[in-house]
Amino acid sequence: MRIVVTGVSGLIGSALATELGIQGHEVIGVSRSPSAGSVGWEEVTATLMNDVDAVVNLAGETIAGRWTSQKKRRITRSRLEAAESVSNAIRDSDRPPSVLIQASASGYYGSRGNEVLDERSSPGSGFLADLCREWEATAETVRTVNTRLVLARFSVVLAAEGGALSPLKTLTSVGLGGPLGRGRQWWSWISLHDTVRSLFHLLETDISGPVNVSSETPVQQRDFSKTLSKVLRRPCLVPTPEIALKAVLGEMGQTLLLDSTRLRPSVLTTSGFKFEEGDLESALRRIFNT
Repeated sequence: MRIVVTGVSGLIGSALATELGIQGHEVIGVSRSPSAGSVGWEEVTATLMNDVDAVVNLAGETIAGRWTSQKKRRITRSRLEAAESVSNAIRDSDRPPSVLIQASASGYYGSRGNEVLDERSSPGSGFLADLCREWEATAETVRTVNTRLVLARFSVVLAAEGGALSPLKTLTSVGLGGPLGRGRQWWSWISLHDTVRSLFHLLETDISGPVNVSSETPVQQRDFSKTLSKVLRRPCLVPTPEIALKAVLGEMGQTLLLDSTRLRPSVLTTSGFKFEEGDLESALRRIFNT
């Protein structure tokens, strides 16, 4: 297949593009700073879409960092503009690609305590929930040309370099890897390895609509901390009070670290997808080669 991957320099995009190449597919990467083998956003046109089989849109500014009003605008604009550019190019093409996998996030559901959330669950509230709803809606226009639309709601993606795991490893390595707040909030996670495998599955099957890209084994944050500390052979003693996280990180700290999202990947499992790294300790040991 000939596949467009936007956000190709990001954590998921780069891993996906590499694996697609290994499997013999042709990848057209799209980036704000294109390098060899990739193109700029000005080339995302109907003409480009005439000659590709699939599109995976992963573009968007990182949500890491304090959420000032300006930062929120950049996060929102980057996602909505990318989704609009891709969906418009597909809609206007003469030979539209068969599938668009549009990135979204588990933030769609908001903070829901112990509630188990599958793809039929209602949206939540808050900045990320509102953004995800709008993000997904922007891509809906591709349905008018019968392009299959998959809305990939990514949970926390675990990888050795980059993503959420890198700062957590740093804190744990210096003995500050204890519970965040009370530690009872649910963290849904998936390894980068299974993330890439799930995207292949979504490209190759007839799945459409929302898909929770998450392992079957979410854990409470205190258990995540204990497991990471065990794998890194460091103590898990010093908790970080909620008030400190909110004071230092603001709304971002609340949403990404203290909110509770307990996902069930019903669409993936029902369609026959098998996780290879569904156990947190085993996944972390492979990631860190311990």
